[in-house]
Amino acid sequence: MDEIQLSRSFGEGQLYILKDSPGKVNESNWLPVPNDTIYLVMRLYWPKDTPPSILPAGEGTWKPPAVVQGQ
Repeated sequence: MDEIQLSRSFGEGQLYILKDSPGKVNESNWLPVPNDTIYLVMRLYWPKDTPPSILPAGEGTWKPPAVVQGQ
């Protein structure tokens, strides 16, 4: 299994949550899903409340990035 490819400058990455392959160059960041409704869940373990933190819930300094529907 290939490792997820991250941006070298910021440690950011892009995941492709798709039924079909996003192309060979992006397959290491591809999470195959069925052609049906899916539920995306993030399980976060973040035991501190000092920045950057998700705590207190909904009011922390860190927010997960938005999910964007591709074209």
